[in-house]
Amino acid sequence: MFGTAMDGNTAMGMERLLEVAGKTEPRLLVGLMSGTSADGVDAVLCRVHGSGKGTRVEFLHLTSVEYPPEIRKLLLGDLRLLSCEEVARLNFLVGEIFAGCALRCIEEAGLGPSDVDAICSHGQTLVHFPEPDHPVIRNRATLQVGDISVIAQRTGILTIGDFRPADMAQGGQGAPLVPYVDYLVITHPTLGRIVQNIGGIGNLTYLPPDASPESVIAFDTGPGNMVVDGVVSLLIQEPMDRDGRLASSGRVHRELLEELLRHPYFRKPPPKSTGRELFGIQYSRSLIQRAYELGCTVKEDIVATASELTVQSIVRAYRNFVFPRGSVDEVIVGGGGSRNPYFMRRLREELEPLRVLTHEDIGIPDQAKEALAFAVLGNELLSGKANNLPAATGAGKAVVMGKLALP
Repeated sequence: MFGTAMDGNTAMGMERLLEVAGKTEPRLLVGLMSGTSADGVDAVLCRVHGSGKGTRVEFLHLTSVEYPPEIRKLLLGDLRLLSCEEVARLNFLVGEIFAGCALRCIEEAGLGPSDVDAICSHGQTLVHFPEPDHPVIRNRATLQVGDISVIAQRTGILTIGDFRPADMAQGGQGAPLVPYVDYLVITHPTLGRIVQNIGGIGNLTYLPPDASPESVIAFDTGPGNMVVDGVVSLLIQEPMDRDGRLASSGRVHRELLEELLRHPYFRKPPPKSTGRELFGIQYSRSLIQRAYELGCTVKEDIVATASELTVQSIVRAYRNFVFPRGSVDEVIVGGGGSRNPYFMRRLREELEPLRVLTHEDIGIPDQAKEALAFAVLGNELLSGKANNLPAATGAGKAVVMGKLALP
């Protein structure tokens, strides 16, 4: 069938691909995700029924694995200092970690690798340059490590990944990608909804009532947990402000906050996306330095101001770019920030009388949301369907995102 040039293993891999792509019953998939906070990997086992607007997702099991401290330190450090060798080795090492997380998830669910149709991996973003603004090399670029060939070989499972480049090759930002999944599974026939993720970076999807692909608005609002985490790690050597306790006990320095909100990213109209290139550890260092210059030296006050930056960047994004476009009835918050009481309290205060909910309130396990989303994006690829939203990313056309690695 495949010609004499193919050995037995290659033919088996191709046969498995054709079998999975041609399935008419639900696919059993593992979604893998690690966000810009780089705290670890989430693996979600799920059953995906149908495709396109007929998609229905059945959550089965979640497994989370933390990165070893020395690896997280590398991923969150000044990436300009990484050598080519370190980037190449991280690509393979993160692939091993992702593969191990996927296998553990499958085992905890009482299944084996042969039961799973495919693994769908976002990878770990090292750098994301959505604009062609380099002085010499004038093109967009992105790099997610966690090589999908490593995952496929370690697990013996067909693996899909590297979703962003296809969109960027069509002039898009390569982000945000989850809004396509929000459009498929969260659109409401009569309610206008904002789906707000607060991961390392904050991003939103606006779904007008009975949304069409062309009517969806989606973009990165700015820092989510990233700046707060960076400030806390620099001030008290802790990875995060657990339960928002530091922010809740501090006072916001208004002059510093207004200065921070004058960053040009917040005024830029969508489509737009960002990452640690703008709001990484260097930004947190400069925030602390500027706080000291303005006489703000109480650690809790600096954390409160960094936390309020996240809240106000989200709220102002709504007021500037969403509310003028259509009605909003609900805001559904997900990501690690949805478990930060300071963020949730302040968002409810600022957005009253809108209902501010979490993914759990609409039946989606919060921590599983983004990994589930990449399972759905992989399912669309296997169904031969475009899986980006040009209205959100700015791409010239709808494309099928993702690459395949045979086991």
